[in-house]
Amino acid sequence: MANSTFLYFLLDAILLGYSCYSWFWQASIDLKGHYRTSSIVWTVLIIWAGFAWEFLEKSDPGLSMFLAIFLLMGIIDGFSGLAPKRAVVSGYFRRTIAYKDIVMVTLIKVPKLKKKMVICILTTKKHQQYYLRFSKEVTQIITVLKKRIGHNVQIEVQDIL
Repeated sequence: MANSTFLYFLLDAILLGYSCYSWFWQASIDLKGHYRTSSIVWTVLIIWAGFAWEFLEKSDPGLSMFLAIFLLMGIIDGFSGLAPKRAVVSGYFRRTIAYKDIVMVTLIKVPKLKKKMVICILTTKKHQQYYLRFSKEVTQIITVLKKRIGHNVQIEVQDIL
């Protein structure tokens, strides 16, 4: 009983710290991307699996606080966009990307009937790719990116036919 309470307290502290970190970056976004609902879906599925596979028990003290913080983290984690100092991506293991680490940007214009959509793929020095979706004009995204990334970073624009 005491071990599970300590474990929940430790997990709560870690997840709350991560949620505050994510919230800080989410609040500093000035060019907002689409909200990624898969963040909430994965959170709910993980909670469901925890109960279904009996990793979580309803009688555990501290479980309600853990679930509340885990859900808060899932909600906050769906926000993405471009902040003044970093690109904010949706993901549990990497929340922000420093602009100095970006070596290439690919913007893909997606034709939609009702709204404009642009997919922005950020490629880092480590050959990792992160994507953001925007309901903005390509020129608006390029203007913001050029102010923040290095002049030697290639920005490629593609159309989906």
